Amino acid sequence: MRTPLGELRTQPLVWAPPAQPAPALLSAPTDTPLPPPASSPSQILDSAVDNARIVLQIDNARLAADDFRVKFESELAIRQSVESDINGLRKVLDDTNMSRLQLEGEIESLKEELIFMKKNHQDEVDSLQAQITNSGLTVEVDAAQPQDLGKVMAEIRAQYDNLAQKNMADLDQQWNQMITQSTVEITQNTKEIEVARGSVSELRRTYQTLEIELESLRNLKASLEANLRDVEQRYAMQMEHLNGQLLRAEAELAQVRNDIQRQSEDYQALLNIKDKLEAEIATYRRLLEGGEEFNLNDALVDTGSITQTTHKVVTTTRKTVDGKVVSDTSESQLFRH
Repeated sequence: MRTPLGELRTQPLVWAPPAQPAPALLSAPTDTPLPPPASSPSQILDSAVDNARIVLQIDNARLAADDFRVKFESELAIRQSVESDINGLRKVLDDTNMSRLQLEGEIESLKEELIFMKKNHQDEVDSLQAQITNSGLTVEVDAAQPQDLGKVMAEIRAQYDNLAQKNMADLDQQWNQMITQSTVEITQNTKEIEVARGSVSELRRTYQTLEIELESLRNLKASLEANLRDVEQRYAMQMEHLNGQLLRAEAELAQVRNDIQRQSEDYQALLNIKDKLEAEIATYRRLLEGGEEFNLNDALVDTGSITQTTHKVVTTTRKTVDGKVVSDTSESQLFRH
């Protein structure tokens, strides 16, 4: 987006004043046209175009900065939302860890209770066996077979073993289900945390990239504004210089016009004198040839009829400082012909 400023093409107004003073009365008039002062509309137009281009670049940079600022704010809002979600997931993970620890404690307590129950069961079985062995009870039944205590004890032992195995299987199944569920939840939460971390890392990189771009755009904007101020100052100085040259050229042009007017009047006076001298020469020639009688009064009247011309030249001097007129003086001179 950075473009170099065009070089300012300046052609200062140059007006060469007449090197020699005004010609005398008898010098021949000149018909050579005076060169007009150089104008600078093309320079002013180029300056205006450059200024407009710089202003357009600054507007484009400002709009781009606004777009990046809006994008940065939206990305920042997304980042804050993701961070809040991550914090919530962390709380969920902490709760899950607490639940897992609690379940592990319950499993340990159930294992201890199972061991205790097995020990009690074994103690009860041993106690019953000891009681049966040490008891001296004899039962006599007529016409009946004696009861097989070993078989009864085997059946009781089998029932207790089946009950213990069933309880153990139930506890193992419940424990396995709880462990599996906790493992699935922990795995899912871990995956979500990894995804959230990846999103946060991506958002952090995007945020840093946007910050770098925003800083570069700010620097570009500051540079363009500095260039614009520099160009405006240079244009102001050039305009003041051009105004001063224009005022000097106008003063010199007025002086030249006055000189031309005076030369024209001098030339007209010389033409009148020439006509009258030619008339006098013709009169003298006729008198010398004897064609007419000489009349002294007529000659005096003819000689006195030559008109004396008076010219007034006004010289105006203007003094300008930074394009402003600070003094204005006029000087008048009379010339008689």
